[in-house]
Amino acid sequence: MKKWICTFSGAGVGFDASAKSRLDISAIGAANGYELLHIFDYNDNGEPDTAKIARIDGITAAVGAGDIVVIQHPAWIGAKFDTFFIDQMNKRGALPILWIHDIDSWRFDHMKTAEKNSTEYFNKAAAIIVHGQAMADRLHDEGVNVPLILQPFNDYLDDDHSWDKYESNINSFHRSVVMAGNLLKSQALLLNWDLETPVIAFGATTPQFREQLNQMSKVTFAGGFGQWELANRLPHAFGLAWDSNMAGSYYEDYTHYNHPHKVSLYLSHGLPVIVSKASGVAPVIEANHLGFAIDDIHEIDQVIRETPDDVIADILDSTARVGRLLRDGWFTTNALLQAEKCVLDPKFVYNTEYLNQDNSVEV
Repeated sequence: MKKWICTFSGAGVGFDASAKSRLDISAIGAANGYELLHIFDYNDNGEPDTAKIARIDGITAAVGAGDIVVIQHPAWIGAKFDTFFIDQMNKRGALPILWIHDIDSWRFDHMKTAEKNSTEYFNKAAAIIVHGQAMADRLHDEGVNVPLILQPFNDYLDDDHSWDKYESNINSFHRSVVMAGNLLKSQALLLNWDLETPVIAFGATTPQFREQLNQMSKVTFAGGFGQWELANRLPHAFGLAWDSNMAGSYYEDYTHYNHPHKVSLYLSHGLPVIVSKASGVAPVIEANHLGFAIDDIHEIDQVIRETPDDVIADILDSTARVGRLLRDGWFTTNALLQAEKCVLDPKFVYNTEYLNQDNSVEV
């Protein structure tokens, strides 16, 4: 038996780091004995089905029966490519494990028609690694009946593993807010920022949006940077993960289920977070003292103004500890191990205390 994991060539890392998570997962997989299946990013519009299948067969020529294949979903090549890929793995007798990055039919109007097909597609997997309990619950409600492995965070590998490079204490911490990533997802929030607390924004914008931000008295647009320069420019403050719905794109609603990659960016670089209490990641943040989950954005002022220093110091300590795990790939390694157990020996139980009702294991 061999273990394989998909990786992506031609995947650039933008301001929102949408490609970084995929590349980190494949790198961590390789460090844990997985061989790489190289997929080149391309647009499959107009490509005949026979050509897609031939391309997939070429990519996976060395995969044999009984092999484990971790498929990062979606490939963002096309729905047919995703479906053909898992179909070919099942025909080959392999054990396909889906690693969910996003479920686009939950957040985009133009993908809603694919929802029924998504359930059929997910049920072709031997197991699925999902963001958390909220995502797992909705998948179950939609008819997905394969084992689901819960992963609390996406890791955020860092080239510099100096343990204290990104850690802060109460003396170096600023009682302010940072927002990083694709700022267009938070456009309504930033353009209506009426809090006393200032916010520093890093990331992707349009020229018009940038001009509007520069007119906001409490919003400082600090520019868009690549991941390593951004990491060195982030101030020691609270990282805000708070998206807004837009016409046809339900980013805010989607946060009820996903664990945003920007949360991993913040925590891995020493920034405790502020998230919506309705978000899927909120229970993990609260349980591990990694920041605050609030009902309304205007609660930020009270959090910033009234939280005692000793409470913030405790949160910074918890953030530092989790940051070390994120920068080392600990969460991905554990998810892969749990998925392997699920598909190789699903009946084996070593500690019933941690089993979910469907016999999957929360990691």
